[in-house]
Amino acid sequence: MKLIKLIKRFFFTIHVIIWIIVHQIENWLYPYYDRPVDYMFDDDDNDEEIDHISYLYSQVESANERIQRLQSEMRYIFTHINLNEDKKTEI
Repeated sequence: MKLIKLIKRFFFTIHVIIWIIVHQIENWLYPYYDRPVDYMFDDDDNDEEIDHISYLYSQVESANERIQRLQSEMRYIFTHINLNEDKKTEI
């Protein structure tokens, strides 16, 4: 039992040492604790509403363009279906 406890303690200390090393590497790579993080949308920005409105407007326009394209494709398909049905009736 003492041997098992020693082995567990050994692996635990190795685990803790690795955790400390990884923590130091993380602080070195991502040093955000010493300065504030710049957010994409700040609350102090007055142009935020304009940006959101222009974004929504572009989304609505792209949806309208898709709808118009689908409608034109449907008209094209319906005309070809009608042409094929007319050819069937002739035969």
